Amino acid sequence: MLIERITSKQNPLVKRFRQVRAGNERHLLFIEGIRLVEDAIRAGAHFESVAYSLALESSERGRDLQDELLNVRCRAALVPQPILEHMADTETPQGIVAIVSRPYFELNDVFADNSLIIIADGLQDPGNMGTMIRTAEAAGASGIVTTRQTVDPFNLKALRASMGSVFRLPIVTGAAREEIISTCKARGVKIVATRAQPKSKPLLEDVTKAQPVLIYTEVDFTTPSAFVLGREASGVSEELFTEADVFAHIPMAEGIESLNVAAAATVLLYEAARQRQFTFKSKNQEISQKP
Repeated sequence: MLIERITSKQNPLVKRFRQVRAGNERHLLFIEGIRLVEDAIRAGAHFESVAYSLALESSERGRDLQDELLNVRCRAALVPQPILEHMADTETPQGIVAIVSRPYFELNDVFADNSLIIIADGLQDPGNMGTMIRTAEAAGASGIVTTRQTVDPFNLKALRASMGSVFRLPIVTGAAREEIISTCKARGVKIVATRAQPKSKPLLEDVTKAQPVLIYTEVDFTTPSAFVLGREASGVSEELFTEADVFAHIPMAEGIESLNVAAAATVLLYEAARQRQFTFKSKNQEISQKP
């Protein structure tokens, strides 16, 4: 890694960092902070550029990362802290920012021998998205699929909330609902949609008469399954709702209408993990990423 010194905000590399940070190049990701850069290195992400200030050397972990970066083939720049703050997204950056290639997966890539998939259908909150990604990896999920009009799992807030899981868990973005449905059916994956229990109506309505509505602990998650989690305000889209094979109900105390979507995902994922006896994919098993 060859290191150049940059002292001006007008330098083209500084401008490029700000362009990628703004999301102007969809195939690239802007990341910052010691933890995310470490995670990207260990996940085998392709680094285009790194910029750091002497603030990185203020901690032992930062110095270790600086040594680790010497083995990364990319453009690197040492910049004054004020310029790094100009490039960074946070108010108090840790002394390092980087541009890396965005991981890319196709829909079939998230299906495994016994798939456990999250379908994020129209979610808008990046913090919820990032938390859900982190939990999905922890609970042994095989991947996440987002529908169109869903928040980008790779935006800065989601990246930070995922704590690096976005680099390790296969994620497909912007998939058409009809393609998700047809792929699940072709691969024998059960579509499980969550729904709240009505206060004064029978649990089954016309749209769900053909499918069972069960307390989530009664749903069989030992077979290939895909959880559909909908927009925080309006829930699962009608298209995926009507195609669900089973509905999972999470009981709640009186007066509580719904759970936070990331909390609901956690409940379902860990029930599936419990039923599967917490048999997760080995961390030594590599996940291939397409360039």
